[in-house]
Amino acid sequence: MTEKNRVVEFKTDRIVCLDSPISGGRGEKLHLFAEVIDTITISDRCWVRPLAIARSNPESFNVEFLHDLRDAAQLILPKAFFRDALDTEVLPLISELFHPAKDSIRSANAQKILYRFIADLYRSS
Repeated sequence: MTEKNRVVEFKTDRIVCLDSPISGGRGEKLHLFAEVIDTITISDRCWVRPLAIARSNPESFNVEFLHDLRDAAQLILPKAFFRDALDTEVLPLISELFHPAKDSIRSANAQKILYRFIADLYRSS
């Protein structure tokens, strides 16, 4: 999660990232990428449309696409959880979502995958 004292302003249609505080094997991290639908200023929250979950490896700096979440439910979460996604993260992700390298279909269990990611996020905080 990002620093709590920082003022975070996101614009509609911007791609943001929520980094999982839980590390996998070999220091890998999971990241939820989402598109901002709107911000709710009164409660300092962000309404987002999940796009994908990806895994990063700090040794190679590569982001590996894991799950297409475009069919999962939209989320409203504190803005402080999110950070701006970097171009180097977003471009390969968007390419994989719209022009998959392998014969992949949207994750049939997208909602379950998203639920597990959010549950892990709240369990660790």
